[in-house]
Amino acid sequence: MRLFVAVTLSDDVRAALTDAQNRLRETCQGVRWIPARQLHVTLRFLGEVPDPDVTGVAEAVARAASQAKPFTMDLSGCGCFPPRGPVRIVWVGLREEGGALLRCAEAVERELESAGFPRERRPFSAHITIGRVREDRSHGQTRMAVEACAFGPVPQAVESITLMSSVLSPKGPTYTAVSTTNLG
Repeated sequence: MRLFVAVTLSDDVRAALTDAQNRLRETCQGVRWIPARQLHVTLRFLGEVPDPDVTGVAEAVARAASQAKPFTMDLSGCGCFPPRGPVRIVWVGLREEGGALLRCAEAVERELESAGFPRERRPFSAHITIGRVREDRSHGQTRMAVEACAFGPVPQAVESITLMSSVLSPKGPTYTAVSTTNLG
């Protein structure tokens, strides 16, 4: 089963992100915009996990959730990955003054490591992917439009984390919650 750990988003936040996508759609050619129902914050992508190991992953995520307290983060600003060259990802940034999101991601990382998953090599990057670009032929126009897009701040309460499965198909991925655990 293909798995990732996520923070799900409220309907209001999804609507605000869809509005930003619609504003960018006019000037950003070649971007595949992520449907509202799929928007989320990835805390940790695991990839393919054998079915017998899924229960242990869910238990590790639950232990991580128990170590964090509910908090609020703000979605603010837009950008692109990579930071230079052809655009591959269009994102909205996340800000949270007290470091609770980073601590939550670190708790997930620690608990998954104790369950036998190697640590992620890259540092946690707090963002929401709102669009993907297969081949950027915009000659910098996409990056300029995204960086000029005013977005936020939009508040998002974080009260739980979810272990999600992702099934890939030609129509795009389908995400299903495997388990959701409240923080605290």
